[in-house]
Amino acid sequence: MNLQEFTHLTLAVLEEQGAASYAPTIIADETVQVIQGIPEGLDHRTALQEAVLRLGLDQSEFLFGVKTGPGEITTGLHTAVQTQVQRISELSQGFVVSDLEDCLWWTLGQGRDQ
Repeated sequence: MNLQEFTHLTLAVLEEQGAASYAPTIIADETVQVIQGIPEGLDHRTALQEAVLRLGLDQSEFLFGVKTGPGEITTGLHTAVQTQVQRISELSQGFVVSDLEDCLWWTLGQGRDQ
């Protein structure tokens, strides 16, 4: 599955249940992991990256989705070499997808986890 396919799949989930209840999701080696039990006050972006490190995926290829703001979900494809990301924004008429050049909160592969 590539990033566009994963983003499309995420859109289908969002259209069914909305962005407010979206939980961080990782797909690695065809295994889907939804991160549950995130302590109140812990940013979902941080929880996602901590889960990636805990699972030992930081040098692997995987897809991820995470709520990054009100009505906003970021999807990504992480490899040992690069990370590609897209943003899904919820508007009153539906959802809009845009490619992101930089994802400032994504720190895996930037020295922190080395």
